[in-house]
Amino acid sequence: MIILILWYILVLIGSVIPVSGPNTDLPADADKVVHFVMYGISAILLFRMFVKKTTIQRAFFLSVAIAALYGATLETVQYFLPYRSFSFGDMVANTAGAFSGSVLYMHGKSYET
Repeated sequence: MIILILWYILVLIGSVIPVSGPNTDLPADADKVVHFVMYGISAILLFRMFVKKTTIQRAFFLSVAIAALYGATLETVQYFLPYRSFSFGDMVANTAGAFSGSVLYMHGKSYET
């Protein structure tokens, strides 16, 4: 539970601090990979907690829904920050990462559905 809380605090901080860095030759949407991975990890941590307390299907649904909602909330917060910006593409990457992370973890652990 501590790791889950610390992870979500880390995601929050990373989502609201000003970002600046050197210009790179990375594709414009390269940050979507970061979003995908971060929210995949977020959902996995939630899934691990929920699967101990409920059915696998419910754990899957809750982990994806909560991780995606957290991402949508942070994207909305970024809309109001002058040094950050809202991105629907980031929300899609967050949700896809949450879904994929939960699927990979569930199948990697060989949970029966």
